[in-house]
Amino acid sequence: MSLMVNPTWEERDLLVLRAAVEYCEDNNDYAEVHHLRGRLDLSERDIRKALNALCAETPKLFQNYWHAPGTGVIRVERPTGEARRRLGLWPTPETLADRLVQAMTQAAEQEPDEEKRGRLKTAASWFGNAGRDVLVDVTAAVINRQMGGA
Repeated sequence: MSLMVNPTWEERDLLVLRAAVEYCEDNNDYAEVHHLRGRLDLSERDIRKALNALCAETPKLFQNYWHAPGTGVIRVERPTGEARRRLGLWPTPETLADRLVQAMTQAAEQEPDEEKRGRLKTAASWFGNAGRDVLVDVTAAVINRQMGGA
């Protein structure tokens, strides 16, 4: 006998995460269930269930959250960089690597000099395949440095 679990990420949790981050951006860095209810076509119960799931995530998606006995999460505060990355609002090393490969490919297509075009195509092909891990590591280091890391 197989147990079926309803997928909730795209139908509920992602929608609530996006609405919460957007609301926090627009309104003093916090969002409560009733704020999100006005932005979503979801019941208050579904919003609470989504917030409970989102606040249990590691790494954290919100710096703080308020929990009410018997109802669960009622308020989230200060979305993290992880929340923004999951929504595609901030880059990940993988998305930056993909953009760089795409930029090299486009540059190769527009390069009039045949020798330079060949080098760009070769570099784009290598970084898009065998060298992808190297490029992801480099972009991760760049992101880390830009965010104040070592």
